[in-house]
Amino acid sequence: MSITQRTTTGGVVVMLVTIAAAGMIAGCSQHPMEPGFSDQNRTQIQFFAPPGATVTVKDCPPRSHPVAIYGPFDNRLEQSPEEFCVFNLPPGRHEFKYVSAEGLPGVSVYGELDVKHANTETAARFHRLAFIPIALPSEYYKKIEINGNEIYPYRGEAYRTAIDENDVMRLKQGDVVEKVFFVADLEKADKLRDKLIGDLKVMERKMEYADARFREAYRDFRVDVTDSTANFLGTDREYIRWEEERQELALKYDAMQKKLKRTQALLKGDTVLIRKGMLVLATEEIVKPYRDVEDASDKLGEVLLIMRLGGRHMQWEDPNRKLVSSISG
Repeated sequence: MSITQRTTTGGVVVMLVTIAAAGMIAGCSQHPMEPGFSDQNRTQIQFFAPPGATVTVKDCPPRSHPVAIYGPFDNRLEQSPEEFCVFNLPPGRHEFKYVSAEGLPGVSVYGELDVKHANTETAARFHRLAFIPIALPSEYYKKIEINGNEIYPYRGEAYRTAIDENDVMRLKQGDVVEKVFFVADLEKADKLRDKLIGDLKVMERKMEYADARFREAYRDFRVDVTDSTANFLGTDREYIRWEEERQELALKYDAMQKKLKRTQALLKGDTVLIRKGMLVLATEEIVKPYRDVEDASDKLGEVLLIMRLGGRHMQWEDPNRKLVSSISG
Protein backbone atom coordinates (compact mmCIF):
# COMPACT_ATOMS: atom_id res chain seq x y z
CA MET A 1 0.00 0.00 0.00
CA SER A 2 1.39 3.43 -1.00
CA ILE A 3 1.67 6.52 1.20
CA THR A 4 -1.16 8.20 -0.77
CA GLN A 5 -3.48 5.26 -0.18
CA ARG A 6 -2.50 5.15 3.45
CA THR A 7 -3.47 8.83 3.78
CA THR A 8 -6.81 8.59 2.01
CA THR A 9 -7.91 5.40 3.68
CA GLY A 10 -6.17 5.79 6.99
CA GLY A 11 -9.10 4.55 9.03
CA VAL A 12 -9.33 1.34 7.03
CA VAL A 13 -5.59 0.74 7.27
CA VAL A 14 -5.61 1.18 11.03
CA MET A 15 -8.50 -1.24 11.35
CA LEU A 16 -6.80 -3.84 9.14
CA VAL A 17 -3.49 -3.56 10.97
CA THR A 18 -5.27 -3.80 14.30
CA ILE A 19 -7.16 -6.92 13.23
CA ALA A 20 -4.01 -8.54 11.84
CA ALA A 21 -1.99 -7.75 14.95
CA ALA A 22 -4.75 -8.96 17.20
CA GLY A 23 -4.84 -12.19 15.24
CA MET A 24 -1.11 -12.65 15.71
CA ILE A 25 -1.47 -12.03 19.44
CA ALA A 26 -4.28 -14.58 19.67
CA GLY A 27 -2.00 -17.14 18.06
CA CYS A 28 0.71 -16.65 20.75
CA SER A 29 -1.02 -15.36 23.85
CA GLN A 30 -1.24 -16.20 27.51
CA HIS A 31 -2.94 -19.55 27.99
CA PRO A 32 -4.00 -20.78 31.43
CA MET A 33 -3.63 -24.47 30.61
CA GLU A 34 -0.30 -26.26 30.25
CA PRO A 35 -0.09 -28.39 27.07
CA GLY A 36 1.76 -31.62 26.46
CA PHE A 37 1.04 -33.67 29.58
CA SER A 38 0.79 -36.86 27.51
CA ASP A 39 3.61 -35.97 25.12
CA GLN A 40 6.48 -38.36 25.92
CA ASN A 41 8.87 -36.24 23.85
CA ARG A 42 8.58 -33.41 26.38
CA THR A 43 10.38 -33.12 29.70
CA GLN A 44 8.14 -32.32 32.65
CA ILE A 45 9.55 -29.73 35.05
CA GLN A 46 8.01 -28.84 38.40
CA PHE A 47 9.01 -25.74 40.39
CA PHE A 48 8.27 -26.50 44.03
CA ALA A 49 9.96 -23.55 45.79
CA PRO A 50 9.68 -20.78 46.77
CA PRO A 51 5.92 -20.77 47.42
CA GLY A 52 4.17 -17.66 46.16
CA ALA A 53 6.58 -17.02 43.29
CA THR A 54 5.29 -16.97 39.71
CA VAL A 55 7.22 -18.66 36.91
CA THR A 56 6.75 -17.68 33.26
CA VAL A 57 8.15 -19.60 30.29
CA LYS A 58 8.53 -17.55 27.12
CA ASP A 59 7.25 -20.09 24.60
CA CYS A 60 4.38 -19.81 22.15
CA PRO A 61 2.09 -19.41 23.91
CA PRO A 62 3.90 -17.97 26.96
CA ARG A 63 2.63 -19.55 30.18
CA SER A 64 2.72 -18.42 33.80
CA HIS A 65 2.09 -20.67 36.80
CA PRO A 66 2.31 -19.80 40.50
CA VAL A 67 4.34 -21.97 42.85
CA ALA A 68 1.77 -23.35 45.25
CA ILE A 69 2.09 -24.36 48.89
CA TYR A 70 2.25 -28.12 48.96
CA GLY A 71 -0.06 -28.70 51.86
CA PRO A 72 0.04 -31.11 54.79
CA PHE A 73 1.51 -34.10 52.92
CA ASP A 74 4.92 -32.45 52.51
CA ASN A 75 5.75 -33.98 49.14
CA ARG A 76 6.24 -32.91 45.55
CA LEU A 77 3.39 -34.92 44.04
CA GLU A 78 0.38 -33.11 42.63
CA GLN A 79 -2.58 -32.87 44.96
CA SER A 80 -6.20 -32.32 43.92
CA PRO A 81 -6.97 -29.80 42.53
CA GLU A 82 -3.87 -29.85 40.34
CA GLU A 83 -2.50 -26.35 40.70
CA PHE A 84 1.25 -26.79 40.89
CA CYS A 85 3.87 -25.04 38.81
CA VAL A 86 4.41 -27.64 36.06
CA PHE A 87 5.75 -27.10 32.54
CA ASN A 88 6.06 -29.66 29.73
CA LEU A 89 8.94 -28.58 27.50
CA PRO A 90 10.36 -30.09 24.29
CA PRO A 91 14.15 -30.36 23.81
CA GLY A 92 15.83 -26.99 23.26
CA ARG A 93 16.47 -23.76 25.13
CA HIS A 94 13.52 -22.01 26.73
CA GLU A 95 13.73 -18.55 28.26
CA PHE A 96 11.96 -18.15 31.58
CA LYS A 97 11.72 -15.82 34.54
CA TYR A 98 10.34 -15.81 38.05
CA VAL A 99 9.02 -13.00 40.21
CA SER A 100 7.78 -12.47 43.78
CA ALA A 101 10.45 -14.74 45.26
CA GLU A 102 11.12 -14.42 48.98
CA GLY A 103 14.16 -12.24 49.62
CA LEU A 104 14.00 -10.74 46.12
CA PRO A 105 11.10 -8.25 46.38
CA GLY A 106 10.16 -6.53 43.14
CA VAL A 107 12.83 -8.48 41.24
CA SER A 108 12.44 -10.38 37.97
CA VAL A 109 15.07 -13.11 37.67
CA TYR A 110 15.66 -14.23 34.09
CA GLY A 111 17.21 -17.45 32.88
CA GLU A 112 17.01 -20.35 30.50
CA LEU A 113 16.02 -24.00 30.67
CA ASP A 114 18.22 -26.10 28.41
CA VAL A 115 16.21 -29.30 27.89
CA LYS A 116 18.13 -32.31 26.54
CA HIS A 117 17.07 -35.44 24.69
CA ALA A 118 16.93 -38.64 26.72
CA ASN A 119 19.13 -41.13 24.85
CA THR A 120 20.06 -43.95 27.21
CA GLU A 121 17.50 -46.49 28.37
CA THR A 122 17.77 -45.40 32.01
CA ALA A 123 17.37 -41.70 31.23
CA ALA A 124 14.49 -42.40 28.84
CA ARG A 125 12.67 -44.38 31.53
CA PHE A 126 12.97 -41.55 34.00
CA HIS A 127 11.98 -39.01 31.34
CA ARG A 128 8.86 -41.05 30.55
CA LEU A 129 7.67 -41.58 34.12
CA ALA A 130 8.88 -38.73 36.31
CA PHE A 131 9.32 -34.97 36.54
CA ILE A 132 12.36 -32.84 37.38
CA PRO A 133 11.83 -30.89 40.65
CA ILE A 134 13.45 -27.46 40.88
CA ALA A 135 13.83 -25.12 43.84
CA LEU A 136 14.57 -21.60 42.60
CA PRO A 137 17.10 -19.43 44.44
CA SER A 138 15.42 -17.39 47.16
CA GLU A 139 15.60 -16.87 50.89
CA TYR A 140 12.79 -19.34 51.48
CA TYR A 141 15.42 -21.92 52.49
CA LYS A 142 15.78 -20.07 55.82
CA LYS A 143 12.32 -21.33 56.80
CA ILE A 144 13.09 -24.96 56.01
CA GLU A 145 14.06 -27.07 58.98
CA ILE A 146 17.19 -29.13 58.33
CA ASN A 147 16.68 -32.76 59.31
CA GLY A 148 19.64 -34.67 57.94
CA ASN A 149 20.79 -34.97 54.34
CA GLU A 150 18.62 -34.36 51.33
CA ILE A 151 18.05 -37.55 49.39
CA TYR A 152 16.64 -36.40 46.05
CA PRO A 153 18.66 -34.86 44.58
CA TYR A 154 21.35 -35.72 47.14
CA ARG A 155 23.04 -32.93 49.07
CA GLY A 156 24.80 -33.25 52.40
CA GLU A 157 23.38 -31.33 55.36
CA ALA A 158 26.46 -29.12 55.53
CA TYR A 159 25.85 -27.87 51.99
CA ARG A 160 22.08 -27.36 52.00
CA THR A 161 21.88 -23.74 53.09
CA ALA A 162 25.31 -22.76 51.80
CA ILE A 163 24.40 -23.51 48.19
CA ASP A 164 21.13 -21.59 48.34
CA GLU A 165 22.70 -18.67 50.18
CA ASN A 166 25.48 -18.41 47.61
CA ASP A 167 22.96 -18.62 44.78
CA VAL A 168 21.01 -15.62 46.06
CA MET A 169 24.21 -13.68 46.65
CA ARG A 170 25.48 -14.41 43.14
CA LEU A 171 22.24 -13.26 41.55
CA LYS A 172 22.22 -10.04 43.57
CA GLN A 173 25.78 -9.30 42.47
CA GLY A 174 25.08 -10.06 38.80
CA ASP A 175 26.76 -13.47 38.62
CA VAL A 176 25.48 -16.60 36.85
CA VAL A 177 23.95 -19.59 38.62
CA GLU A 178 23.94 -22.94 36.83
CA LYS A 179 22.15 -26.09 37.93
CA VAL A 180 22.63 -29.40 36.10
CA PHE A 181 20.16 -32.25 36.55
CA PHE A 182 21.25 -35.66 35.31
CA VAL A 183 20.33 -39.32 35.66
CA ALA A 184 23.33 -40.95 37.29
CA ASP A 185 24.57 -44.37 36.19
CA LEU A 186 24.73 -46.06 39.58
CA GLU A 187 26.09 -49.34 38.21
CA LYS A 188 29.02 -47.49 36.68
CA ALA A 189 29.57 -45.53 39.90
CA ASP A 190 29.53 -48.72 41.97
CA LYS A 191 32.20 -50.33 39.78
CA LEU A 192 34.26 -47.14 39.86
CA ARG A 193 34.13 -47.03 43.67
CA ASP A 194 35.42 -50.61 43.96
CA LYS A 195 38.21 -49.93 41.46
CA LEU A 196 39.28 -46.76 43.24
CA ILE A 197 39.51 -48.55 46.59
CA GLY A 198 41.90 -51.10 45.04
CA ASP A 199 43.88 -48.47 43.14
CA LEU A 200 44.41 -46.45 46.32
CA LYS A 201 45.98 -49.47 48.04
CA VAL A 202 48.36 -49.94 45.13
CA MET A 203 49.18 -46.22 45.13
CA GLU A 204 50.07 -46.38 48.83
CA ARG A 205 52.63 -49.11 48.12
CA LYS A 206 54.11 -47.03 45.26
CA MET A 207 54.41 -44.07 47.61
CA GLU A 208 56.19 -46.22 50.21
CA TYR A 209 58.68 -47.43 47.60
CA ALA A 210 59.33 -43.91 46.27
CA ASP A 211 59.80 -42.64 49.82
CA ALA A 212 62.35 -45.37 50.60
CA ARG A 213 64.28 -44.68 47.40
CA PHE A 214 64.29 -40.96 48.19
CA ARG A 215 65.74 -41.52 51.67
CA GLU A 216 68.46 -43.80 50.31
CA ALA A 217 69.33 -41.39 47.48
CA TYR A 218 69.40 -38.49 49.93
CA ARG A 219 71.94 -40.31 52.13
CA ASP A 220 74.11 -41.06 49.06
CA PHE A 221 73.88 -37.43 48.01
CA ARG A 222 75.87 -36.38 51.07
CA VAL A 223 78.80 -38.44 49.81
CA ASP A 224 78.32 -38.18 46.05
CA VAL A 225 78.05 -34.39 45.98
CA THR A 226 81.85 -34.13 46.23
CA ASP A 227 82.52 -37.04 43.85
CA SER A 228 83.38 -35.86 40.34
CA THR A 229 82.28 -39.15 38.79
CA ALA A 230 78.92 -38.94 40.57
CA ASN A 231 78.63 -35.34 39.44
CA PHE A 232 79.27 -36.37 35.83
CA LEU A 233 76.85 -39.33 35.91
CA GLY A 234 74.22 -37.39 37.83
CA THR A 235 73.87 -39.94 40.61
CA ASP A 236 74.38 -37.18 43.16
CA ARG A 237 71.09 -35.69 41.94
CA GLU A 238 69.12 -38.93 42.03
CA TYR A 239 67.33 -37.84 45.20
CA ILE A 240 65.80 -34.89 43.29
CA ARG A 241 64.19 -37.26 40.76
CA TRP A 242 62.73 -39.35 43.56
CA GLU A 243 61.42 -36.24 45.29
CA GLU A 244 59.58 -35.34 42.05
CA GLU A 245 58.22 -38.87 41.93
CA ARG A 246 57.01 -38.62 45.54
CA GLN A 247 55.20 -35.34 44.86
CA GLU A 248 53.54 -36.64 41.68
CA LEU A 249 52.32 -39.76 43.48
CA ALA A 250 51.03 -37.67 46.37
CA LEU A 251 49.01 -35.49 43.97
CA LYS A 252 47.59 -38.56 42.21
CA TYR A 253 46.73 -40.14 45.53
CA ASP A 254 44.93 -36.99 46.69
CA ALA A 255 42.99 -36.80 43.40
CA MET A 256 41.97 -40.46 43.70
CA GLN A 257 40.80 -39.94 47.28
CA LYS A 258 38.66 -36.98 46.25
CA LYS A 259 37.23 -38.94 43.32
CA LEU A 260 36.37 -41.80 45.67
CA LYS A 261 34.70 -39.36 48.07
CA ARG A 262 32.61 -37.88 45.24
CA THR A 263 31.63 -41.35 44.02
CA GLN A 264 30.63 -42.44 47.53
CA ALA A 265 28.56 -39.25 47.94
CA LEU A 266 26.74 -40.04 44.71
CA LEU A 267 25.97 -43.60 45.79
CA LYS A 268 24.98 -42.44 49.27
CA GLY A 269 22.06 -40.57 47.77
CA ASP A 270 20.41 -43.78 46.60
CA THR A 271 18.35 -45.61 49.22
CA VAL A 272 16.61 -48.01 46.83
CA LEU A 273 19.71 -50.02 45.82
CA ILE A 274 17.91 -52.19 43.26
CA ARG A 275 17.90 -49.72 40.38
CA LYS A 276 20.52 -48.59 37.92
CA GLY A 277 19.91 -44.83 37.79
CA MET A 278 18.48 -41.90 39.75
CA LEU A 279 18.05 -38.18 39.23
CA VAL A 280 20.85 -36.09 40.74
CA LEU A 281 21.60 -32.41 41.05
CA ALA A 282 25.26 -31.73 40.27
CA THR A 283 26.96 -30.15 43.30
CA GLU A 284 30.55 -29.79 44.49
CA GLU A 285 30.10 -33.01 46.47
CA ILE A 286 29.88 -35.18 43.36
CA VAL A 287 31.36 -33.11 40.49
CA LYS A 288 35.02 -32.16 40.17
CA PRO A 289 35.49 -28.39 40.71
CA TYR A 290 36.52 -25.94 38.00
CA ARG A 291 35.24 -28.17 35.21
CA ASP A 292 32.44 -27.82 32.70
CA VAL A 293 29.50 -29.02 34.79
CA GLU A 294 27.59 -30.49 31.85
CA ASP A 295 30.62 -32.44 30.63
CA ALA A 296 31.47 -33.63 34.15
CA SER A 297 27.88 -34.74 34.75
CA ASP A 298 27.77 -36.59 31.43
CA LYS A 299 30.69 -38.70 32.67
CA LEU A 300 28.49 -39.79 35.60
CA GLY A 301 25.30 -40.42 33.63
CA GLU A 302 23.13 -38.45 31.20
CA VAL A 303 22.17 -34.80 31.51
CA LEU A 304 18.44 -34.08 31.12
CA LEU A 305 18.23 -30.40 32.07
CA ILE A 306 20.48 -27.40 32.64
CA MET A 307 19.02 -24.34 34.35
CA ARG A 308 20.98 -21.10 34.03
CA LEU A 309 20.05 -17.92 35.89
CA GLY A 310 21.57 -14.46 35.69
CA GLY A 311 21.09 -10.81 36.52
CA ARG A 312 20.82 -9.59 32.93
CA HIS A 313 17.51 -7.93 32.09
CA MET A 314 15.61 -9.47 29.17
CA GLN A 315 13.01 -7.48 27.20
CA TRP A 316 9.97 -9.69 26.90
CA GLU A 317 7.45 -7.18 25.61
CA ASP A 318 5.34 -8.59 22.78
CA PRO A 319 6.11 -6.49 19.66
CA ASN A 320 2.62 -7.19 18.27
CA ARG A 321 1.00 -5.97 21.46
CA LYS A 322 3.23 -2.88 21.37
CA LEU A 323 2.17 -2.24 17.75
CA VAL A 324 -1.52 -2.43 18.62
CA SER A 325 -0.99 -0.14 21.60
CA SER A 326 0.79 2.50 19.51
CA ILE A 327 -1.81 2.36 16.75
CA SER A 328 -4.82 2.49 19.05
CA GLY A 329 -3.21 5.32 21.03
